[in-house]
Amino acid sequence: MPELPEVETIVRFLRPRVVGKKILKLASDTPRLFRGHQSISEVRRKVDGRKILGLDRLGKNIFFRLEGGVCFSIHLMMTGRLLWNPPVKGVHDRAKIILSGDHSLVLNDIRKFGRCRIVENAKKLFGPDALVITLDKFQAAAASRKIAVKNFLLDQRVLAGVGNIYADEILWYAGIRPDRRTEKFNPAEIKAIYGAMRKVLCCAIQKGGTTSRDYRKPDGSEGGYYKIRKAYQKTGERCARQDGGIIKRIVIGQRSAHYCPKHQR
Repeated sequence: MPELPEVETIVRFLRPRVVGKKILKLASDTPRLFRGHQSISEVRRKVDGRKILGLDRLGKNIFFRLEGGVCFSIHLMMTGRLLWNPPVKGVHDRAKIILSGDHSLVLNDIRKFGRCRIVENAKKLFGPDALVITLDKFQAAAASRKIAVKNFLLDQRVLAGVGNIYADEILWYAGIRPDRRTEKFNPAEIKAIYGAMRKVLCCAIQKGGTTSRDYRKPDGSEGGYYKIRKAYQKTGERCARQDGGIIKRIVIGQRSAHYCPKHQR
């Protein structure tokens, strides 16, 4: 699933290209994309003909701020891609946003898990963004939960943007086992996780995100973080810290977690 760095990469690519343009038409033959609405027609009535005033991100969600106070949201879920002016129609194209200036933005999604919707108040739907939350609020959120730290990082109601890939990476850098309970952390450990979170997410944004399978940038190119990852999908490999550890895989709450048993405690 595209996580915060991938979605931030997409938004930074698209923002200068779409802001100021008008949505001429939203076209789709995949009703599932618009679940929560009666039909695509309901969404089209609110977006067609409106100028894009801004393009924002919160967690893994993309928000088009339109004229008239309308906010149109796209969540790419597991396999979604947003492609800018693709030269040919793809087999898995699910929606097309036709823009003024002879441009188009296409949502391509193999598994059809993506979602498009009109939202009233995005901040009420998700927790604080992982790159915006303060250390104090991060500490308070961790202290209020009694769960494995990996599950804490993945809970979008508490912290928006971190997913399976970057949770593994964050905890590798912080030196914390993914199954440690949040209520047992001391302030220094929470601070280490918070610092690692900012470091990993900013590095991944610099690299254009992680392409391990489906994710692509809007121009079709791949992200570069996968090549420098330290823990995610590294089962059986030697730890990059050269501490003698071999990366292990365990399952926490039906999610895989990868860690080094030598330095992650």
